Amino acid sequence: MQIEVGVLKDDYLQMIAVVNNDGAVIRAKNVPYLVIPYRKDGVMTYIKKKSVSIPARRFMERTVSRHEGRWQTVAEQQLAKLMNGDGSAMMALEMIGHLAVEAMKSEIIRFKVPHNAALTIANKGFDDPLIDTGALRDAIDYRIVPKSI
Repeated sequence: MQIEVGVLKDDYLQMIAVVNNDGAVIRAKNVPYLVIPYRKDGVMTYIKKKSVSIPARRFMERTVSRHEGRWQTVAEQQLAKLMNGDGSAMMALEMIGHLAVEAMKSEIIRFKVPHNAALTIANKGFDDPLIDTGALRDAIDYRIVPKSI
């Protein structure tokens, strides 16, 4: 069995997660420009751009690199309990899954650089690169699946 962690149930939020994690260039399709709404002095206006660049904000990799040691320690502790007849393998996987979800949510909250673009800050009203409505953070979950070979 293995644990999968991330946005597991919402295709749109999966796309948002991948674009923010890996970065992307979004270009206008079938029209000459992207038309982006934003607020200026409280009034909705629009700006035309041929493309926008979203920098990589590698929250997924950061989660693993910062927390993997703790998960390994918990796995070892749970294995020792199993060997003593206490608990179950599924309980151990669920514990690590919960820890991984909380770690990824924490990394999303803590992530500050690269900053949002000025236009994004104008739209959101604040500079928090991986938080807008909180939907991405709230969609992080885990599942336990058979290990693929």
